[in-house]
Amino acid sequence: MSSDYYDLTTTGIGFINRFRLNKPDQGKPYYSVTLAALRGKANDEGKTLKTYIDCNVVGDAVAMIKQIEPYFAGNQEPAIMAKFVIGDLEQRPFQYQSGDRKGQTGFALKGRLFDIKWFKAEDKLFYSEAEQLRHQEIDKVEAPAQSATDDPQPAQDSLPRQVKLVQDDPYFEERKSQLKQQGYRWNSESQLWELPEKAAA
Repeated sequence: MSSDYYDLTTTGIGFINRFRLNKPDQGKPYYSVTLAALRGKANDEGKTLKTYIDCNVVGDAVAMIKQIEPYFAGNQEPAIMAKFVIGDLEQRPFQYQSGDRKGQTGFALKGRLFDIKWFKAEDKLFYSEAEQLRHQEIDKVEAPAQSATDDPQPAQDSLPRQVKLVQDDPYFEERKSQLKQQGYRWNSESQLWELPEKAAA
């Protein structure tokens, strides 16, 4: 008998939908959610395509899901964005029970949500404990390099002429503020942030 095991891991950013706390007759209660995973290039309005994945919540993701739970109180469907890690992604068949497709077979993506790196709710960003520690380690490494220069901003001759921001990006406001500080200006015709000719020279 082979002992080989192949791990299938999917990472991405998306929105948390259909938050459920399941209470089976036998066994312990468990959380499940449907992730609207973002994919593809954003259009001119900053919107992207979505792939829906039904997930049971396990492992490290449980602690973060418990922090998210209060936002779904009272059957609300808030806009909660998260960076996720899913394992064992697979396609499972099901049968429509009502509607025009009643009796027909459909397919749904299923997986196990075992990590949430961060989530964004009400314009606030919340990192997992592991991500907080990782950021602290990065800060320790980068701090000496930043202190060696009076200007931590990149030289203007190295900046791109045009920059496009995606509104679904959890760091949208921070990046917009940084672009303004670097001299970028919003061009409503091109729908891009552009560096004026003098600044770009």
